[in-house]
Amino acid sequence: MPTLKQRKEDFVTGLHGGTIEEINLVSSVAIFAYICLKLVNQASPNSQVSPIIDFSLNWVCLLFATTLYSSDVGLLISLMIIPCIAIYIFGKTYFAVKTKGKKQSVEKPKNNETAFALVKKPYITAYRSHMLILTCLSIIAVDFPIFPRRFAKVETWGTSLMDLGVGSFVFSNGLVSARSLLKSTKRVAFHKRVFSALRSCHTLLVLGLLRLYFVKNLEYQEHVTEYGVHWNFFITLSLLPIVLVIVDPIADYIPRFIIAVVISGAYEWFLVKDDVLLNFLILGPRNNIFSANREGIASFIGYCAIFIWGQSTGYYLLGNIPTKNNLYKASVVPLKTKNNKKPCLWDRLTTVTPVKGLLIWFTITFAIARFILSVHPQNISRRFANLPYTFWIVSFNTGYLAVYCAIDKIFNRMDSEEQTTSTCLEAMNTNGLILFLLANITTGLINMSVSTIDMSDILAISTLLGYAAFIALVSSLLYVNKIFIRL
Repeated sequence: MPTLKQRKEDFVTGLHGGTIEEINLVSSVAIFAYICLKLVNQASPNSQVSPIIDFSLNWVCLLFATTLYSSDVGLLISLMIIPCIAIYIFGKTYFAVKTKGKKQSVEKPKNNETAFALVKKPYITAYRSHMLILTCLSIIAVDFPIFPRRFAKVETWGTSLMDLGVGSFVFSNGLVSARSLLKSTKRVAFHKRVFSALRSCHTLLVLGLLRLYFVKNLEYQEHVTEYGVHWNFFITLSLLPIVLVIVDPIADYIPRFIIAVVISGAYEWFLVKDDVLLNFLILGPRNNIFSANREGIASFIGYCAIFIWGQSTGYYLLGNIPTKNNLYKASVVPLKTKNNKKPCLWDRLTTVTPVKGLLIWFTITFAIARFILSVHPQNISRRFANLPYTFWIVSFNTGYLAVYCAIDKIFNRMDSEEQTTSTCLEAMNTNGLILFLLANITTGLINMSVSTIDMSDILAISTLLGYAAFIALVSSLLYVNKIFIRL
């Protein structure tokens, strides 16, 4: 009879995923949660959203989308949006009656800045936080039968919700790392870049090694074909800054998106030109440190490309005004010059607002992704982070960011009152990596305490709700007490 460890490993092995359309539908619950937050927020201007509503929309609804309502996401969206519309209508009516006859002097926000500055944008906070929440929920829910197997990571070829989450996590980290590139567009000495990279990577590397130690010594289940025998996601994250030390000097002359395409294209050429490399990656023996961790090493190339794409996206998202050629390079120079000289056509086309930039790159990467999938001999592979996977991740994230950004613009035009933000979303965004680490530790403790694969749906959803409440509570306490931990 197989051991519990073996049964748990078999439970997440040999899976084939689901359709991209269903993944998009499930992910859209996060977007509707953001719309619902906006509706509830505007129903009562200048008041904080109830913690219960906040937690329900941002945690419970996302949990239900991947468990209880995984086969009827449309019903879940209806149950979310209808009450929030009713709250919005009632709140607006009540507020209008209450303030009837009183003069309301509301100043519309001015948007005539001429100097570039990095600013905090609510839609980026919502996008990053929802991605983190889905990730934290999935890494524990995947060990329960209530979580559909089609959402779990695929073995080799195919797509799933968790495959999307891994790539999106890397893309999101690349996006926010663009802040440092925009803070100083001057060239930095190579040795300073190396020192900065080592400083930023050592903590994650230690975490990766600690995870390896505990997995090997506590008889914790492991999926070897995910990253390899010793490699894990923390090691991938830790090594990205070091590789970028090499990329940064090249990016002074060549746009980062081109570097990303070249990296992905060269890697893909070796994958498809003959069967030698692919056979080694899938069937090769694990008789040395390299072959034992071949999935982690090979996929790292693709994750580098995704990270660089995220940096390029940050160029036109993080600033307060469109800057010259921000569509493809780091720029802090406004398009309009002091002498009011008319910019050339190229500068006008490549100087974009966030929505315009996102739509341009979504259209391009989506078209390329569709073309590649139509002619490619293999399918998308998260295991190897191949070219189709890279373009799928980039097109998804630029497309969803565009929707988040559009939601902000629509609601800002509907109401000029200053709106409060969601505590749950702000809390996840400000301490993302430490909370991701906490989620991993909690997941391990739950797995070692109970037999997750034998739990009934009622016990499973109760456990998952308790886990969600715990992570949300810790994140909120850190945020409220202004404790920000940087790894």
